Amino acid sequence: MQKIIIDCDPGVDDALAIFLALASSSEIEVLGITCVRGNVALDKTYANARRICAEARRLDIPVLKGASRPVFEANPVNAGVHGADGLGDIGLPPAPPPNSSQHAVSFILEQVNRFPGEVILCPIGPMTNVALALMLDEDVAGKLQSIVFMGGAAYVPGNMNAHAEFNFMADPHAAEVMMRAKVPMVMFGLDVTHKATILPEHLARLRANGNACSLVSERLLSAYSVGDLHLHDPCVIAWLLEPTLFSGVQSQVSVVAEPGPDYGRSVATPSGAGNCLVMTDVDHDRLFDLLLSRLETLP
Repeated sequence: MQKIIIDCDPGVDDALAIFLALASSSEIEVLGITCVRGNVALDKTYANARRICAEARRLDIPVLKGASRPVFEANPVNAGVHGADGLGDIGLPPAPPPNSSQHAVSFILEQVNRFPGEVILCPIGPMTNVALALMLDEDVAGKLQSIVFMGGAAYVPGNMNAHAEFNFMADPHAAEVMMRAKVPMVMFGLDVTHKATILPEHLARLRANGNACSLVSERLLSAYSVGDLHLHDPCVIAWLLEPTLFSGVQSQVSVVAEPGPDYGRSVATPSGAGNCLVMTDVDHDRLFDLLLSRLETLP
């Protein structure tokens, strides 16, 4: 059983990643869901994570509020593709009451120290919470099993400008702190996620599934795919379930945090001794088969 913490900024594709993890409880134990400012402001990402858990009838999963701003940036970016509320403005019910008052960073440190060598940290939003945890406890990196994250664009153009991907650009200082950590890392950047394309047949299959979470997912993706046809965040969870879906290249990756045209850029060089396995290819059909079949098992 893989113990994971999902650090996220829901976000439509975050919602699908959470659904996939919760639908895979025989293989993955979600210790908690930690929230960060990213696609929308923190109050919305925090509420959205609770709304997603409510749809899956998993209100037992701790959902924790984390960083409300990047490390330095005074005017953080938002991702309009997710709608004003972050979940496609499809009218999901209001969030249930909070189930924890603990801070996300405190929770990450607590769980990693409780299960040394076992926790896989899965950041699929800006890496602010992750960086704060790494800075607060210099020993925590050595106690993580790995960090498997969505962010960056190693060998392809960005989606914010010519170079930068959203999660890295939203807090490049935090991303660079994470990339310097001495812990095994797997990167799902635009190199691979731009090959995970949402097709009309996927929406039709979700409708055919007929269960509530599949129907919610269809509505979310229908709204989201108007602006972005790529399914980014669920790739992280899919790899944990079926690593053979993906292939990549070991690389040395850093992040440009200095102001200028390269702000937020991933700088990558193939290296067998590099700090990160950068995923570059995916079996598209098998990925969506996995996602859509698992979603059918939810309420």
